[in-house]
Order: sequence, then C-alpha cells, then structure tokens
Amino acid sequence: MGTELIGRGVVGVSKSIEYSTPLSIVNPLIEEFSLTRDVCASKENHKLFDYWTIEDDALTKKWDGNCWMNPPFNRYLGKWVRKAHSESDTGTKVCLFPVRANTKWWAEVCVDSEIRFINGEVNFNNEPRGLWAAMCIMIFGEQAKVGTFSVIDYRKKNG
Repeated sequence: MGTELIGRGVVGVSKSIEYSTPLSIVNPLIEEFSLTRDVCASKENHKLFDYWTIEDDALTKKWDGNCWMNPPFNRYLGKWVRKAHSESDTGTKVCLFPVRANTKWWAEVCVDSEIRFINGEVNFNNEPRGLWAAMCIMIFGEQAKVGTFSVIDYRKKNG
C-alpha cells in the first residue's frame, strides 16, 4: 500500500459557487410548471428569458409567478430556500439544491413542499463528472403535491 489517503483527492474543483443546471433537469420542469422567471441566474447561465442576477439581489424582491431557483451553494443556501418557501403564495417555486436534511431550515420548509430526490450525480456546468452531493428538487406553491416525495433517475438519462 502507498501513502495515499483515501478520499483526499479533489474531483471537480470549482472557483465559483454558481452551478449551471443541466437542461435535461430544468427543461421538463419549465414545461411542467410553466416557469417564467429564473431568480438565481447570470447572463451566461440563465434558463428563462426573465431572470435576476446577483446584482438584482433576488432576496430583496417579490417573486411573483412561477419561478425557477438554482441558488448559490454556500452558507446562505437556507436563506434562499426559506425565501422560495415564503413566496409560494404568489405562484409555484421550483428549486434545485443539495439535500440538507440535517438543518433547521430544511425541517421548517420540507413539510410544506413536494420533494423529488435526484438519483445520480448532477453534472453541472457540462462537466463530465457530476457533483457528488445528494441533490433534490423542492417544490412550493399550489402546484406542489405537498407531503409527497419521489425519485428522479438521473442515471438513466445520462449514462
């Protein structure tokens, strides 16, 4: 045996907390929920014609209509998910983010949502290898099947 440490290698290094959603995940959701606004986007990675960038500061805006959210995966993730939850009275909010079932904010919002767990590594930014973190789609609002969960088999769609 060598002196290598198991689990110490870095796979998929990113200098950004922005992860562009694969179209194979977002396009069916745009169609299913008639999504009209991307609340966490950039000029390069927006998925809808109506979108807000970091400069627009979506946390300070009213999220009218049916919105898509793939928030920054940082320490403010809970703020973003709580915002989507609080805005669910003005339309459906469909969110993609890492599963954080061990957090207070998850416990607060999951009871008012539909959750679709993603089986397989999501390959953000068209990377050949997916992000190792467990991911989910959480849905709030009138179109959500509150209290239900299901599994999206991302492995079948992507090899």
